[in-house]
Parts: sequence; C-alpha cells; structure tokens
Amino acid sequence: MSKHAFLLLSPPETPGKIANPLEYARQLDEADHEVAVYFDGAATYWFDGIDDHPAPAVEAYEQAKERGLIAGVCDHCATFKGVADAVEAAGFEVEGTEHAPDVAALVEDGYELHTV
Repeated sequence: MSKHAFLLLSPPETPGKIANPLEYARQLDEADHEVAVYFDGAATYWFDGIDDHPAPAVEAYEQAKERGLIAGVCDHCATFKGVADAVEAAGFEVEGTEHAPDVAALVEDGYELHTV
C-alpha cells in the first residue's frame, strides 16, 4: 500500500479545507494505506476553540484523532501563533520551537505529500 502525508495549512475559517483532507485521510486509512496528518501554519489555530468550529469539520477531526492519523502539530507555528496551550490541551505535545514536519524525511520515507 502507499503512504500519504497531509500537510494542513489552512485556517479554521475555511473548515472544508480541514474537514475534507481529514476525510480523505480516513478513507485511505480504511483502505490500509499509511497516513500521517500534520497541522502547520494557520491550521494550528484549529486547536483554539475546537468545539466552536462547524460540526462536520469537528467530526472529521475527532475521527482522524481517534484513528491515530494526526502525526503532529508544528511546534514553531503553535508557539508563535499563541496556541501552544490549546494544542497541548487537545493532547499533542509542543516541545520547543522547531518547525515540523520534516518534509524531506517524509519523502525519503516514501510519503506522497498533500498540501491543503
């Protein structure tokens, strides 16, 4: 099976750009593909008031989280956008201010990158 990494960069004000790739990630996972989802850039704002986002986007996020598809959140972005506490409250660690993910390493590991 193939490997796919979704790099979410869109702000929560465009919930379809969060919900749709999370849905695609779930579908790929159900078909036994390897999937990793990363929240980066403006997408890190997602964690600030998760429950206030539209229900379809929240449901897609919760399903992806339950399936273990969310591989990480950019420490640099979460810290400098002031949402590190919200990210940690959602169960993800923010360690320092390193930018993540390492896209070169993902490609070397055979992941196809999908940037939204």
